Parts: sequence; C-alpha cells; structure tokens
Amino acid sequence: MKYILPILLLFLYSCSSITVTADYDREVNFTAYKTFSMLKWRPENNRLVTEFDKRNIQSAVISEMKQRGYRYMEIGGELAISVFILLEDKTSYNSYTDYYGGYGYYYGTPWGWGPGRTTVTQYNYTQGTMIFNVFDAKEKKLIWQGTAYGEVDDKPQRDENNIPKVVDQVFFKYPISK
Repeated sequence: MKYILPILLLFLYSCSSITVTADYDREVNFTAYKTFSMLKWRPENNRLVTEFDKRNIQSAVISEMKQRGYRYMEIGGELAISVFILLEDKTSYNSYTDYYGGYGYYYGTPWGWGPGRTTVTQYNYTQGTMIFNVFDAKEKKLIWQGTAYGEVDDKPQRDENNIPKVVDQVFFKYPISK
C-alpha cells in the first residue's frame, strides 16, 4: 500500500467515474484574503504519497490559488491549505437475471422453458479520496473544502499531467474564478 498516490491520481482523471464536490462558508468574503500558505502533510499520508507527488500536488494547488489572485507565502499566509489522501477498500455486487429461463427462447415463446437464472458477481476495489481544505489562518476556521473521489486503478501508467487536472477540477468549484 506504500506510495499508492500515483495510482490514486490516475484513477481520478483516467476514469469517468470521478466525483468532485465542494462546499464553503457563504458568509466569508474570499476576495478579502491576499495571501496563502500550504500546511505540512500529515504523517499518515506520508506512506501513501511520494515526495515527488507531494511536490506536484502542492505546485498544482499553488498554481490554482495564484490564478485566483492570491500570493503564496512559505509561512504566515492569511489562508492555510491542507491536503489529505484517504483510501478505503470496498466491495460491489452486480447481478444479471436472464428472464428467459434455462432453455432460452423456444419457438417464439418469450419466457422459455424453465425458471430465470440470476448470476451475482462480487467486485472488490479501492476508493480513493483527495480532500483539499482552505482555512482562515488567523481564526483557524475551515472556509472551503473540495474533494475528488473515485475508484483507484491498480495498474495505471504514470502520467504526471493528471495531478494538475485533478486539482483543477476540484478548484473549479472554488468561490473565486481564475
């Protein structure tokens, strides 16, 4: 499970089943803030994320915020941004019923000769989630949160272009446009 983020990032953009959500405090004036900083990675994410991918994610977030008019500061920004990675093993079940019975379509009789059969298949997968939190650094208050989640591809081709695409999709829902 170590360093699974490349897999996580590729699921987020290579699959059409990516889901992006966001919510924010509607009482906050986001244009009042001028600077931002990135918070340190939490220790539990260090086993999921390579240093290379951490830098790429951070760079993509910094780029998104700069395009919205904010200035990056190593420490002491008015906004503080954190990134979390979560992985969860899940199981899905699919079923198919052939309503024609065991002997199929017989002499134009649509229901066949016998009972229908139902086949159930079990599918195990890992769901990955990336969470981006934006805090008012002075008040230590969450003011915006964006997430992207979907199924993790267990055999991806590494493509560093996916990181900015995923971050762009999440930050598209930020209250201030580029």
